[in-house]
Amino acid sequence: MIRVRIKQIIRQWQGVFVTAPAIAGLVVAGSLTGVFQQMEWSAFDLALRQRPQEAPDPRLVIVTISESDIQRFKSWPLSDAILAQTLKKIEQQKPRAIGLDLYRDLPVEPGYQQLAQVFQNTSILFGIEKVIGNSVDASPILKQQNRVALADLILDADGKVRRALLSVKLENGQTRLSLGTALALKYLEADGIGLQRANRSTPNALQLGKATFIPFQENDGSYVRADNGGYQILLNYRGEIKNFQTVSLSDVVENRIPAGLMRDRIVLIGSTAESLNDHFQTPYSSSLSSHPLPMPGVVIHANIASQILSAALNGRPLLQILSDPQEWLWILFWSFVGASIGWKLLKKNPFRQNIVSLAILTVVAIVLPGSVLVGLTYLAFLGGWWLPVIAPLVAMSLSVLMIQGYRTSELQRQASLDSLTQVANRRYFNEYIEQQWYRQVETKQPLSVILCDVDHFKLYNDTYGHLAGDNCLQQVAKALGRAVRSNDLVARYGGEEFVIVLPNTNNETALQIAERINFQVSALHIVHAKSLVSDRVTLSCGVATIIPNFTSSLPKLIATADEALYEAKQKGRNRAIGRSIMQ
Repeated sequence: MIRVRIKQIIRQWQGVFVTAPAIAGLVVAGSLTGVFQQMEWSAFDLALRQRPQEAPDPRLVIVTISESDIQRFKSWPLSDAILAQTLKKIEQQKPRAIGLDLYRDLPVEPGYQQLAQVFQNTSILFGIEKVIGNSVDASPILKQQNRVALADLILDADGKVRRALLSVKLENGQTRLSLGTALALKYLEADGIGLQRANRSTPNALQLGKATFIPFQENDGSYVRADNGGYQILLNYRGEIKNFQTVSLSDVVENRIPAGLMRDRIVLIGSTAESLNDHFQTPYSSSLSSHPLPMPGVVIHANIASQILSAALNGRPLLQILSDPQEWLWILFWSFVGASIGWKLLKKNPFRQNIVSLAILTVVAIVLPGSVLVGLTYLAFLGGWWLPVIAPLVAMSLSVLMIQGYRTSELQRQASLDSLTQVANRRYFNEYIEQQWYRQVETKQPLSVILCDVDHFKLYNDTYGHLAGDNCLQQVAKALGRAVRSNDLVARYGGEEFVIVLPNTNNETALQIAERINFQVSALHIVHAKSLVSDRVTLSCGVATIIPNFTSSLPKLIATADEALYEAKQKGRNRAIGRSIMQ
């Protein structure tokens, strides 16, 4: 009983069981080649921009160097004296860590000795170097004291920063932390929190307070064969520069900041001046805007530090992704959703619907579950999960369209078929023969028609009943299909009458086919005890042939076939009579 029920369900939903896995397989194959990568990135960016704005991180302060600061001090790079003065004033406020996001590999007089002394004596200060691409060295003093961090940022293929580089192993075997990582770890030292090996099977997983860091892999999320060198994670931005406490360099130098503003905080010093070209495209740099705003590098480093601190201290989610098999199942699930909804909606009274109603139902079948998919992925993103949205949306939509295509073809097929005999109906016959007529006019080839009538069918119905009569017509229709050629059309003409259209066929060949039809029907051995011509069901056929031209008429061809059929009946039935129309 259960097995029968399962078979019924499979038969009932066979279109879904075929369509959904096939479409999912195609979409998965496409995703493995990176077809959806850019679109998934765009969806990621949109989700990031649309989520509720977080409060500024109270643990960080950014000292900005703007165009007005450069004008104020009338120099760039800033002199060592100005930089030394700035660092002293910041250090006096007792921050936990200071990050100098400015390259200082060479002296900028005046004031080098002052700056060298500050570098030597400020143990919480970290400078930067660049090791990826065109390298830039760090301050020799800071390098000697191992207080150098990386300024490098990871750019995706579209030039945007979506990943955080936490560390890199240098050629000398040393591990160099990124600026944001170094500052965050320095901050956490005061709380007794440090990096530890995570107790889990994932290689290189690290525990830091409440957070477990898992290194980015080349195919994580919607990435395909990405460069995963160093220790990277997905960057869960806190926000733009407005999400951080900022003060200008001029305010610091001129003592216009509150006392204690920087106490127990991370202080980052960096350029925000557009002329200095230290800006990067991020998810906040929307291509939909006429002026997509890049983000200063110092703000990106602040986001990295904030992400590490918030995860370690507050449990703020790090962005998580599905494994490849889970992602494939996710796509398969939505492919089944699309196919199932499409099948259910389009199956309801399918053959009373026209093409317009099918199109409307198709749109509904895509929009409704598509909205649910987008909503679910957005909610998951708010919870720290980056789920694919474009690939499953494509799979779902294609499944609906495939089902719609199947239903449309089924609708068209059923509209052209006789429901009882499953051969073409009278309406389709009229359309088809008219098309063939004009085609034969152009090619000047003969067109033949065979009209068939089941002999004494009324007597058969009266004797055996209408159900038997229906079964008889069904068997006759199948016999006709076996007797004709693949390019011939068999149609039900009305009642017990059938018609066959034979393109490019002369009268002699058409008559041979008609005789073959009679033989096939007789060979069915359908008993007809009341027939006046045989003990079995037989046919009478009228054959007419013409070479169509602009002066001849299609109705004349049909009328001639009808006359030939009448003659066949007059001569005793169970035979075929042929006539050619001479022009």
